Amino acid sequence: MAKARVAQSGTRPPRPPIPPAGSGRAGLAGYLRGVWEELKKVVWPARDELLRMTGIVLATVIIFAVLVGGADYLLGLGVRQAVATQAASTAAPAPTASGPVVTAAPLPTNIPTEIPTVAP
Repeated sequence: MAKARVAQSGTRPPRPPIPPAGSGRAGLAGYLRGVWEELKKVVWPARDELLRMTGIVLATVIIFAVLVGGADYLLGLGVRQAVATQAASTAAPAPTASGPVVTAAPLPTNIPTEIPTVAP
């Protein structure tokens, strides 16, 4: 069972009060106004920092794509080899003259080739 963690000082900072349900903004306009106010607080990166970070993300994605693709290819080769080896080792041996030979029953030849139609 997990134990509850207690702050080292033994006290917690007070939580801000929860506003009543009827207060604050209501509706789509209020929501969009709040979004706009939050977007004004964002510190956007400069162009050179944005390009540098984009390059890092793209390089990381390409490196991981090559690693995952290579692992997939190698594991696929291994599975293909294992299946081929298993199929070759479990293949039925050719019948010999001394053993029993099992033959399949002949297929019926009186199968109709036309689909019957039913009058409405």
